[in-house]
Amino acid sequence: MLKILISYDMQPGKERECQDYLVNKLAPGLAKLGFRISEVLYTMWGESPQILSGGVVENLEQAQKIFQSSSWEKLSNGMEALTENFKVRVVRPHSEN
Repeated sequence: MLKILISYDMQPGKERECQDYLVNKLAPGLAKLGFRISEVLYTMWGESPQILSGGVVENLEQAQKIFQSSSWEKLSNGMEALTENFKVRVVRPHSEN
């Protein structure tokens, strides 16, 4: 199991447009590709990215299939036009044992 983290800062003055894109385009588009965003965190203060969202995939092959697709490229281009510091990271969740 792998965790996918998507982080970014909304461009000043484009916050509403960015939120609308996330809800109406990015999340549904990712769901069609097989990835569901399970959490979205908003940073109130500090030096962290303003938005951090995440979800899980079964394995690296699934992550590559989703995030190297032309559909993802179109979705991410829409987010990049509304954000700064847009990043996608793949991490292994820590085991509780």
